[in-house]
Amino acid sequence: MRVFAAEFVCGGGFCQRDLTEVPKALRREGGAMLRALAQDLTELGDVVVPLDARLNVRLPRSVRRAMIDSSQPLWPQWIEAARDCDAAIVVAPEQNGTLAQAVSMLRAGGVDPLMSSGDFLRVASDKWETARRFATQRVPHPATFIADTIRDADPAAARRWIVKPRDGCGTERITVYDSFSSAAAALDPGGILQTWSPGLPVSVGLIVAGGQMTVLPAVAQSIDSRSCSYAGGEGPLPADLQRRVTSLASCALAAMPPTAKGFVGLDLILGDKPAEDCVIEINPRLTTSYVGLRHMVEDNLAARILGHGAGPVRCATEATSVRWAIDGQVWVNDRLVDERVGC
Repeated sequence: MRVFAAEFVCGGGFCQRDLTEVPKALRREGGAMLRALAQDLTELGDVVVPLDARLNVRLPRSVRRAMIDSSQPLWPQWIEAARDCDAAIVVAPEQNGTLAQAVSMLRAGGVDPLMSSGDFLRVASDKWETARRFATQRVPHPATFIADTIRDADPAAARRWIVKPRDGCGTERITVYDSFSSAAAALDPGGILQTWSPGLPVSVGLIVAGGQMTVLPAVAQSIDSRSCSYAGGEGPLPADLQRRVTSLASCALAAMPPTAKGFVGLDLILGDKPAEDCVIEINPRLTTSYVGLRHMVEDNLAARILGHGAGPVRCATEATSVRWAIDGQVWVNDRLVDERVGC
């Protein structure tokens, strides 16, 4: 088997921009996901990875590197690199429709990525559409508004408010405000305004293959409460919290259009009691937590994405025994098992 594994930042997405203009955190997160995925895929067969030559991504030696020519359009180069592959996995931001464009361009070129498509990809890539979907399906979710609906917001509904892009990726360009008036003044046509949800930030990955959904161990996220910047995470969560996450994640996925495929990540908040739990957003792609998840389970997660294996994924570690940073470093029982990725 030969698999094409592409991550947008490392795979030439910014090759026409000066490297200093690409945030180091973005490069490191992208490199960490790419390396972890490539390591798992090399156990299954040959791996082809498109690369921006300026980035020092530490990949297994057996990986075939397709170096990107910055003078040429990106998508045709990805298509050419993936042409002889049996499967493809793409990691790209939802921002400006980049993920949807990558998937559609590859499919038009005869390569079918193991990714969500159609209405699922459209709704999950737009935080306002996700919020509307959750509201109609009664999935617990923060009150969400856009500029056209802000008149419906109750300024007394929360002590803190968040403004972020409708198509934002991760914690990028999120601002927290202590008053509704300040948040409302900062809202622009491309953003959403949400009530702040106190509690434990949590991430959970789902793998959808062959019509079956596999729920992966839920993990805690390290997110600064003021800047909302992401620093890494740890897991797995204790069993009682796992059950709460699984129930809410299953409810959220059932509320979405039925075209999910491959890896899907959900961000949630767990409150002091189950009635306060809520879903924040859905990511229709691999998330950074993958770098830690692969050390928590007995299975090869890449094999699961490719449709190999069945039944529940079994945890191989104790609660909160695995932690990771955005630069790719991973510790298991306080022992460093993966070094920083570079980039």
